[in-house]
Amino acid sequence: MRIIRQVSDDNVWQHWMKVEGHQKSDFRADIRDPLPNSLRWYIAKIEEGDISKLFIISSEDWTEISNGSFRVQEVANRINIKNGNKDTQRISSDIKRKLEFTRGGGILDNFLIAVTDSLKLDGPFTFIEGNRRSVTFVINSTIIGCEIFIGISPDIRGYKWASQSYR
Repeated sequence: MRIIRQVSDDNVWQHWMKVEGHQKSDFRADIRDPLPNSLRWYIAKIEEGDISKLFIISSEDWTEISNGSFRVQEVANRINIKNGNKDTQRISSDIKRKLEFTRGGGILDNFLIAVTDSLKLDGPFTFIEGNRRSVTFVINSTIIGCEIFIGISPDIRGYKWASQSYR
């Protein structure tokens, strides 16, 4: 991952509000409020060596489809898994709809939002917004070169939504 420039928190939140269609500034407080105060935001570009370091948000509903790894690549590999887990079925169906949309010429917003613990940018990188799109981009081989928002703080290791990335 390569940093392009620093941005403000407000840039990140405004983009998130736009992508998810939120009108109120207190949106996604469950994810945003526990973020460390020391977090600094940047725009960075995903490079080829980053794919194995990309993680889904550490949310229980991603456990089965990621085979407990929470890795974006593992979800991409398991998108057609057949089982009765309702979360897996819901996530898989949504990603398949996104794949169909993009393969039909549709364009998804690729400015995802991730967090990590070091300016060294050696990973892991945990998506807190755009998890399903990240899997879609990996399957379509279009994630390399994507510019994303990346929040960086050494305190991210204690952030509950990135906990599975640091196991």
